[in-house]
Amino acid sequence: MSRAGVRPNAHTFNILVAALCRGEDAERAQGFLEELEEQGFEPDVVTYNTLLVGYCRRGRLQDALHLFDVMPPRGVEPDLVSHTVLIDGLCKAGRLSDARRMFDRMVNSGVSPDAVAYSVLIAGYCNECRVKEARLLLMEMVGKGLSSEGFALKSVIESHVKIGKLLTCLNMASPLRKYGVVIPLESYNCLIGALCEDMRPHAARSLFQWMIEDGHSPSLEMYNMVVDCFCQCGSVDEALDIKVEMSSRGVKPDFDTYRTLVTCLCRVGRSSDGKSVMAEMIELGLQPNETICAALVCGFCKEGSLNKAELILKAFVLDLQVCCNKSYNTLMRAYCMTRSSTESLDLQNRMLELGFVPSSDTCRSLVYGLSRSIA
Repeated sequence: MSRAGVRPNAHTFNILVAALCRGEDAERAQGFLEELEEQGFEPDVVTYNTLLVGYCRRGRLQDALHLFDVMPPRGVEPDLVSHTVLIDGLCKAGRLSDARRMFDRMVNSGVSPDAVAYSVLIAGYCNECRVKEARLLLMEMVGKGLSSEGFALKSVIESHVKIGKLLTCLNMASPLRKYGVVIPLESYNCLIGALCEDMRPHAARSLFQWMIEDGHSPSLEMYNMVVDCFCQCGSVDEALDIKVEMSSRGVKPDFDTYRTLVTCLCRVGRSSDGKSVMAEMIELGLQPNETICAALVCGFCKEGSLNKAELILKAFVLDLQVCCNKSYNTLMRAYCMTRSSTESLDLQNRMLELGFVPSSDTCRSLVYGLSRSIA
């Protein structure tokens, strides 16, 4: 450009530096900087920041730190971007103590950190699972009125979940909401999933109200997760309440919802209620499968209601065209263990009429029943 009689200015140079740094040629960009200074131009803070980004992107932190230190003697004061770029680079290099010192240095120099600067340092702490420091920074950020509803909050919540500090996370989230902070939907999903894995269905359910207040709608998958958790904990009435709540909020229970409820009701000795829930399922156009058949037959057998178990098995074959061999063998075994051999053989004949074919398990049950009657 100089040979052509065109003298570049600082703006021209900034464009060239940015292009070189994008091409990962920070060395050549540094050469341009020296050339610029030799020609009497004064690079501005944008020039230096562009070089800082280039060095940090290539992992050349020492070069970036040196450049940062020579800025003031050259009459250019580092700004918010300068500090944030270095904080980010130091965090990514695992140098959290240095990153924190750079953050404090920025504050002491009179540069106020913005949400991005806070978020970068918070993310660094979260990546190292140093959740206490991350949490304190987040609270400081909120106290200054800076928006924390994006990356920073999600990072802190996810890091707490990662190390299992769920109650600490909830205790943090509650006051944040009082400050008007809206928790992102993804963070709710993460928290509810973790609480369910930790068998804390009541805590998970309480988050639904928070979600609604924050303008989110719990999804079918989230409801099913909590229903399953209540059922695993044996709290089937609470699970049934969730099903009612789902419908009232326009979320239709699906096959998984009903399968979970029916199997749990049968497991806790409430097979008649399980049958009623299955009837509701059918009314909604959902087809019960072998798993539901097996749960009902097994449940009625455990309760000693073998006639009801047989009626269920028959209904599945004739009305739903579901032929569950597992349920057939469960019923045969229950008959052979508790009824006479004549009744067991009569049942076997009725099962043959329905199309069930005896297996080795069936034969073992019948042999056991016959040996009982002889003894």
